Amino acid sequence: MSSIPTIEFGVPGDKITVPRIGLGAMTLTGGYGSFDIVESAAILNRAIDIGCTFWDTADSYGFGANEKLLGSVLKQRSENVFVATKFGLIMENPGPDFDGDFSKVFKGVGGSPEYVRKQFEKSIQSLGVDRIDLYYQHRVDPT
Repeated sequence: MSSIPTIEFGVPGDKITVPRIGLGAMTLTGGYGSFDIVESAAILNRAIDIGCTFWDTADSYGFGANEKLLGSVLKQRSENVFVATKFGLIMENPGPDFDGDFSKVFKGVGGSPEYVRKQFEKSIQSLGVDRIDLYYQHRVDPT
């Protein structure tokens, strides 16, 4: 039984119930410093155990590694996890020597239909799912 309160949203005939508290996964693959992939996977598994099954990620977190981490856990335990992921931050993967300065790797914002479609397909593949529950734009493309 979940220890986290839930909320229902949607329209009649098409409603979903999700936890009121979600898990923001950005730091599980770096973001603001070092990380341990085994510990990160353990956090995701514990989140499922306590009913925290609203997960938020983005294609840019960990330069794609974040969605792959979530996907590896979902492959084994997809127990009603609601997956939200974002698109729109165009980043250059700096490789293993990344010093944490995102201003060096940020290349802009993407929101064209072609870009969105391409990133959506990448996210589906990285997450290892056949659908994304909530897909939304990280930053608005001003063009």
